[in-house]
Formats: sequence, structure tokens, C-alpha cells
Amino acid sequence: MKKMLLPFLMILSLSSLNALNVQNDIIDKGVGMIGTPYVYGGINPSGFDCSGLVYYLYKPYVSNLPRVSAYMAEYGSKIDRSHLVPGDLVFFATGSYPRRVTHVAIYIGQDSILHSISNGPDRGVTVTQLSAAYWDDHYFSSARVLPAGTGQVERVEDRQYAKGTFSGEVVNGEPEGEGVLVMNNGDRYEGDFSDGVFDGSGTYTRRDGTQMAGEFTDGRLPEGQSQEDNYLLTKDSPWESYKGKVEGDYRLWLEAEQNAFEEWKKQNSPPNTGSR
Repeated sequence: MKKMLLPFLMILSLSSLNALNVQNDIIDKGVGMIGTPYVYGGINPSGFDCSGLVYYLYKPYVSNLPRVSAYMAEYGSKIDRSHLVPGDLVFFATGSYPRRVTHVAIYIGQDSILHSISNGPDRGVTVTQLSAAYWDDHYFSSARVLPAGTGQVERVEDRQYAKGTFSGEVVNGEPEGEGVLVMNNGDRYEGDFSDGVFDGSGTYTRRDGTQMAGEFTDGRLPEGQSQEDNYLLTKDSPWESYKGKVEGDYRLWLEAEQNAFEEWKKQNSPPNTGSR
């Protein structure tokens, strides 16, 4: 029972941080590391593996956070994928064993995850879409290890998401209110956001200069406009077609398990009484 209570008590103690500013203290720092190479066993800005990136960013606030993704998945408060908020951890079974957690990412809002990837179409620290086919198919679980936030409106500048760069109002790290999203394909949306997507009055400007203005609903263009012109909803990630394995930190887990077993054998082996 004490082992099960520890993560919960840790979360309660974190509430004394007065709703940690996840955007500035963790997400912005992590996004600033985009392009850092993947290094097996890496836990510093010269190179990270997947759990090493999370460990580096979260350790100052969650002192008992485990080092390996499979152990991280057992820590904190389990949450449903539909209830993710920025700062939550997302776990994937991407390796040779389909039900074994081998990879961890940080949810940063707007269907985007920040992670350090060992192999595949993107490597190193990057931002990808959580809903991209590969990550969707290999999703395993989610956990909350930080307070969810206060619900206060804050402002961010040039926050990187999978679909583009956002400047404007956020609530608990998710675009909410007025803002501008400059998309990766050169399109631009300026207007109202709700729960991370276009919602309300706004203007969508294509890279060729043509505009669509009006009322946007749940990320969709105004009524009568073809949704094929909406880059936010376009499935163009290389992770849509990738079929390989992302081994992540599986070897770290295996080494930790083997070391634990060897230690158990030492503690439980009968005493050597010597020969007679």
C-alpha cells in the first residue's frame, strides 16, 4: 500500500508549488531543445534518449520520478487519453514486444507530443502529432505527474506545435482565446481558439494570399469551405506511413531488471559456510 501511495502523495506535495507554470518551466525549455540528437542513455542537452529527456526536464520538480519509461508508466496518476493536458506523460509500446512500454513523450497541447526518438523518419528531440497513425497505433497509456494548472489565461510567443508556431493566449498550455498560428506549410490563422483548435471568429490565409474568414468550429473552416484546404486537419506526417520499430529505452529497462535480479540473488543466497 505504501508503494502505491507514494506517487499520489508526491502529486499532492507538488500542489504546493501553486500550480507549476508548465508552459514556461518545462514545455518551453523542452521545445528549446528541438534538434538535440538522440543518445542512448543520454540525460543532458548534449543528447537524450526518450526517458532521459523527460527525466532531465521533470527531475527538478518530481524528485522521485523513475529514470526509465516502463517505470515512469507506473508512476503518477493514470489518466484517460481524452483528458490529456500539457505536461502529462504519454507512453507507447513501440519495440519488439507489443505490450511493453519502450517510449515516453510529453504532451504539449494541440495534438502535439515532444520526445526524443531513437529511430524512424524523425530522430532526436522533435515534436510530432499524437494522432499520427504510428503513435496512435502504438499508444499504451498516459499519466499525470504534475498539477494540471490553475485555468488562468497566459500568453506565449512562438510556441512550437506539430502543425506550426503559435503566439497568443493559452489556458493550462492549450491555445484558448485569441491567437495566431503560423503553419508549417506557410498558411496562417488569426482569430479565436478553443481547446487548441480554431473555434470562433477568425481568418485563414493561405500561403498564396487567398483568405477564408468567418466562424470556425472545432478546428474546421467556415461552412461551405472545403476542409481539404485546412492544413490543421491535413494528415501529412511521415509517421502516417512508418511501419518500423522505435526501440526507445528498452535496453535500459532490461539492464535495470537484470541488475535488480542480481541484487536479489545476492540478498537471498544462502551463506557460504565453506567446505568441510
